[in-house]
Amino acid sequence: MRFPSVPGRDTDGQRVKLPDDFEGDQTLVVISFHARQQTLVDSWRGFANDLEDEYDHFTYYELFVSGSRSGMLPPTATGGLSPANARRKLHDRTVLVPVDKSAFRRRLGLLGEQTIYAFLVEDGEVVRQAAGVLTPKTAEALESLLAEWAHAQSRWSELGGETAEEPSDD
Repeated sequence: MRFPSVPGRDTDGQRVKLPDDFEGDQTLVVISFHARQQTLVDSWRGFANDLEDEYDHFTYYELFVSGSRSGMLPPTATGGLSPANARRKLHDRTVLVPVDKSAFRRRLGLLGEQTIYAFLVEDGEVVRQAAGVLTPKTAEALESLLAEWAHAQSRWSELGGETAEEPSDD
């Protein structure tokens, strides 16, 4: 399944187009629909940071799907007006995605907004997905996938193939 092409804004206000602007060869995307789901998102963050330190080809993003087509987000989505939001700073990997939530969920085959979802994306394609809080089993499976990918790239380089980072001059 292809990850939907959606516009967004990073925490600096810069426009991004996803999945085109994902930086990693393998990218973990954690999606939430409500501010109250932040603790579920936080369960993935530390682990994702550790993986990013270990694997050069990996990166992750937190997408907050706001549900607006106008491109204008309610102040509470960006951290304004609410005392709780004033104390909470958005993570620098957060992308605010103002799209039709129903259409976005349908494109990804998501049943609802009651929980968060995590997707491993490679070249714009969803290769794995999970729902809810990070579990030890999910963490182990994700780390195994990243290690296998890194090993395969290493073997390919040893055999004289080119990697995504080292294009041929042919």
